[in-house]
Amino acid sequence: MSLIAAERISKRFGDQVLFERVSFTVQHGDRIGLVGKNGSGKTTLFEILAGLKEADSGSVNRSRGCLIEYAQQEQVNALDTTLLDFVSSARRDLLQLRREIAELEEHLAVNPSDRDKLTRLGHRQHEYEAGGGFDFDSEVKHILMGLSFPLERHRDRIRNFSGGEKNRAALARVLAGKGNLLLLDEPTNHLDIESTCWLEDYLSRAGRSYIVVSHDRTFLQNTVDIVWEIHSGKIDAYTGSFEKYLEQRSTRRRQHEHQYRLQREEIKRVEEFIRRNMAGQKTKQAQSRLKYLQRIKRLPPPEQDGRGPSIRVKSSGRSYAHVLAVEDMAVGYGRETLVEDISFDVYRGDKIGLIGPNGSGKSTILRTLIGEVAPIRGDIKLGNNVDVVYFDQELSDLTPDRTVLENVWEMDPQAEMGTVRSFLGRFGFTGNDSLKMVAALSGGEKTKLSLARLLYHPANFIIFDEPTNHLDLISREALEEALIEYSGSLLIVSHDRYFLDRVVTRIMHIDKKRLTGYDGNYSYFREKTAVAEPAPAPKPAGNRLSHLEFKKKSRYRSRVKKEITSTRSRIADVEKEIERLGQAIDREIPRSDWEKLAETTRRKTGLEEELLRLYQKLEELSEIELD
Repeated sequence: MSLIAAERISKRFGDQVLFERVSFTVQHGDRIGLVGKNGSGKTTLFEILAGLKEADSGSVNRSRGCLIEYAQQEQVNALDTTLLDFVSSARRDLLQLRREIAELEEHLAVNPSDRDKLTRLGHRQHEYEAGGGFDFDSEVKHILMGLSFPLERHRDRIRNFSGGEKNRAALARVLAGKGNLLLLDEPTNHLDIESTCWLEDYLSRAGRSYIVVSHDRTFLQNTVDIVWEIHSGKIDAYTGSFEKYLEQRSTRRRQHEHQYRLQREEIKRVEEFIRRNMAGQKTKQAQSRLKYLQRIKRLPPPEQDGRGPSIRVKSSGRSYAHVLAVEDMAVGYGRETLVEDISFDVYRGDKIGLIGPNGSGKSTILRTLIGEVAPIRGDIKLGNNVDVVYFDQELSDLTPDRTVLENVWEMDPQAEMGTVRSFLGRFGFTGNDSLKMVAALSGGEKTKLSLARLLYHPANFIIFDEPTNHLDLISREALEEALIEYSGSLLIVSHDRYFLDRVVTRIMHIDKKRLTGYDGNYSYFREKTAVAEPAPAPKPAGNRLSHLEFKKKSRYRSRVKKEITSTRSRIADVEKEIERLGQAIDREIPRSDWEKLAETTRRKTGLEEELLRLYQKLEELSEIELD
């Protein structure tokens, strides 16, 4: 069943084209991952689907049975509501039935013989049960616990939660709703690894359609079987897992580059023929080829892969071998101890990942190490010749009412503007991007700007708190490559399992107020601790049909390719015959043999008309091959 059908929708902001006449459908059971660079229009597309914004042209048609739940980033307003009531409000229908049932029961307690009210009560109880009312409270608590909200906080008011917790509350409310199409915008940004794994498992069992915007590659691999990629005003659809999407995208790009090169060569050859023969004896042939060139659908140039920012992380030089020593440390606030008995060492070149549930004390450990928070007890010793810098996930170092350029220039006021702008270009801020106000930047752009400030001056010990939050895939890959090549020491808090696997060589895990170390990346830690992660959900039966359709398409395209080869061969033969007949008319047939001249001229004219048809056929076949 089709839930949503978009027909040739377009959207632009000023000179920026987000979508240009794109069409797509969302079917019941679809599990779609929406990817693209920061600023490519992913959130705008969600807002159009949810009816919060209008497309400039085209139409979005929702079926009568389509109920959309949209988890927006940073959009929680019910500050005086308790967490439990806020999430439960997703089912206002059940809450209204619950109130009506209570009122009817109260009335019947006084008037037990009121048959109308008794009948009405029976109907309402049946509706309540059919809507899942008797299980709803336990379902809400299950969702909240899965998203790392402990039971004792369920009655806290929303205003008492942090920004990340408010986003998790908004996600919980969407999951608790009755929608059959979920729009999830960066749902894992404020989840720890345990909650992300829980969400993967929940989505695989929920049986609901969803479109998810995420840059968490492991999460996408475990939750989607269709990928939509937004780029250059288009939406390209790929069937299969996230890894399959990466393979198919690479193959499509190679094919496009090949087809573009062949077309350019053919156009160049035809243009040269026209140039040489338009005023000569082969004027009609040249004219037919000119018509072909005018009608041919030119392929766009291959897109530059645009590997995004070319981040480089420079070390300030070799520190002493022993970078940091922590002995018998306890951290927390006031009398509350979050983690105790902390002892570990950091040596030159170590790349350590610090993981644990939300609220377990990861950020507190980092702030204690850099001196922002005093330890409850214990010793911290920084080695000689160690230059340490700290990346704050709250991006508190940015000044919102100043430009991108000004935010970095203040790191080195004596630097020339060109030097600072060139440096910003390595983080993706090119042209007028450096003149944007920080307040107008997207979350990913703010993260890249904060990274630029952090890395402007070299350091040999970098402490990161969630550096990949809001970064798109290209930027994450660029940061990963830079940190892999970095010769200094790293201590990183992150919930991105793919990132941890690529970058770190040691894991420190917080569990029940204790810190335990593991010599290996995240996959090694998972193996040693037998952390249960959900396997990717089984693919729906519809994939079998998709596979058969794919095979059918492959056979059809194979026939098209053979026909293209045959058509090109026929074109070559016809061109040679036309040239031979032209020579015969000009040089071989006597002018007195008017019958033979007339017959040969008719044959030549017929072949020229056939040549035009062949070129038209070649154009049509080429378009089919590229679809």
